[in-house]
Amino acid sequence: MNNDYYILEDGEQKGPFTFDELTAMELDIHTRVLSPLADTWQDACDLPEFYSYFELYGIYFPTEDNLASFWWRLLAFVIDYLIISFVLGFILAIVIPSIVTVKMQSYDDLLKLSRSLPYSDMLKLQLIFYATLIIYDSIGEASAMKGSPGKRICKLVVVDPDGTGLSFSKALLRSVSKIVSLSFYGLGFLSIFFTEHRQALHDYVAKTYVIKRD
Repeated sequence: MNNDYYILEDGEQKGPFTFDELTAMELDIHTRVLSPLADTWQDACDLPEFYSYFELYGIYFPTEDNLASFWWRLLAFVIDYLIISFVLGFILAIVIPSIVTVKMQSYDDLLKLSRSLPYSDMLKLQLIFYATLIIYDSIGEASAMKGSPGKRICKLVVVDPDGTGLSFSKALLRSVSKIVSLSFYGLGFLSIFFTEHRQALHDYVAKTYVIKRD
């Protein structure tokens, strides 16, 4: 059986190489490879036998087996919500002097007082929450963690179609799009149940995928 691989470098074919020899060469995801199992040249990222190799470098390709379910994503969101609520308990007391005298332990405590607060204050609270969520998610997803602390705890990562992490601009676009979904009662999240790659609305907009790491 033929186990030889070939690669293209500057338009020149090099090889043959064994699988071990090839992975020792620090392949790029776009290295053109001729696999013994294929008749055409392909990017290394399109060959399933290299998936485990690239995962060692923090690159996770979206496949049918590793796409995160709605429930894992919901659990990660709940964890993030609790973290943000704790942080907001301090931020709100500083930013909005009108509620300094209120004994508030979390964002939830403040929501219980919503009927007694002026509409302008409620609008401020909503904007602060959304701004905090956008910054929190954008920084986490653009970092080496490839996700928020909640996603990290649940072993989830957010990647682009090449399996790599997001730039800050793409993470920001995804976070802002998530706020749009939340503003419409979370309807944008329901597409996770029906789409081929379990993408929410903000995943479609930013062209991202949420992966469950082993």
